[in-house]
Amino acid sequence: MMSIREAARECLGETDALIRRFGPRLAGTEAARKAAQSLADSLAGCCDSSRLEPFAVHPASFYSYTKVLPVSYALGALALFLPRPLSLLPATGLAAGVILMLCQFGLYLHFPDFLFPKKEGWNVSAVLEPKGEARRELILSAHHDSAPVARIFSGPFAKFYAPAIFLPYAFFFLELYLLVARLAGAAAPELWALAALSVGLLPVAAYFALVDTGRGSPGAGDNLVSAAMIARIARGIADDRGALLRSTRLRIVSFDAEEAGLRGSAAWFRAHAAELSRLPCAQLNFDSLYALRDLQALTTDVNGAVPLSSEMHAELMRCAAQGGHAMRPFAMLFGGGATDAAEGARAGIPSASIVAMPTSIVRDDLVYHTPRDNVDRIEPEVIAACIDIALRYLASLEAAIEVDRP
Repeated sequence: MMSIREAARECLGETDALIRRFGPRLAGTEAARKAAQSLADSLAGCCDSSRLEPFAVHPASFYSYTKVLPVSYALGALALFLPRPLSLLPATGLAAGVILMLCQFGLYLHFPDFLFPKKEGWNVSAVLEPKGEARRELILSAHHDSAPVARIFSGPFAKFYAPAIFLPYAFFFLELYLLVARLAGAAAPELWALAALSVGLLPVAAYFALVDTGRGSPGAGDNLVSAAMIARIARGIADDRGALLRSTRLRIVSFDAEEAGLRGSAAWFRAHAAELSRLPCAQLNFDSLYALRDLQALTTDVNGAVPLSSEMHAELMRCAAQGGHAMRPFAMLFGGGATDAAEGARAGIPSASIVAMPTSIVRDDLVYHTPRDNVDRIEPEVIAACIDIALRYLASLEAAIEVDRP
């Protein structure tokens, strides 16, 4: 029988070792691929199959709007004093930047990826067959790539993250209105408008520098420890397959490119759509595990736009309470981003995601997406709680299958 506390400590040790070996793991980089290979190797000895699945990814597309919008704003401020036709270029840039933001970050769509350089990502995909006939499948998922460093979280103004990402849009839309009016024949902007645009230069410049796209975070809590955890769960179940895995096929999947707009999970669910349709299937995803006090199960994903499985959520809450863990529900707010559970839900699979980080609008001392995201910021207790919840959820699936068996 697996010792959950010991397994949690092992997960932290394995996460630290991987970070020391490979460092930051931006999507589509050699470091991310090496980490994926290491995870696949760790699963090969306990799973019936374990492989790496390459896919094409365009990481630069995801944060492109943070550059397009400020550059267009600067050009637009100049164009307001030049002949009218010259306002067309920055106006087009501002409109394109807003569309990019809505597609890439707002809805986590992949348009227009083809305009950006292509790289190769590697998903890790392993299967653990049950002792008896497979009657249901459970996907345990996480991601192993790490995020680019968000400068706003790394400095003294982390608690002002929400104003930093939303305030610039007031100035973007004001300038876009002035540029369109100028193209339509309006006179040069009045003094108040020019003063407002001048005030906007500071938040717009900060927006341009919001993310250091060339520098990766260590990504311990977000989200390498979750990848190590689901691999450790697989090894523990394999050692006691007859008792823990009688009728449920277990899939262990670690995605690349979650931090580049869920590209890895989108590719994985497309590639496995046919086989996932053969049996009832569910996805339990883990992301951003730091503190037990912040343990939460998402009810919605992708900035609140994608609903997750209410049935799974209710059962996970029951499993948490049964284990004595205080887990609360959380509906993703706009600006909160997304997790890989969203792509399972979009594929029509009942999906749920568990996180353990602060999710309030005003947050301080954040470490995710910063150089401080190391294992010393992760509580072993939260990893133990998530292992316990995953095992209890699996047990509930097995119990339901036994009840339904003819």
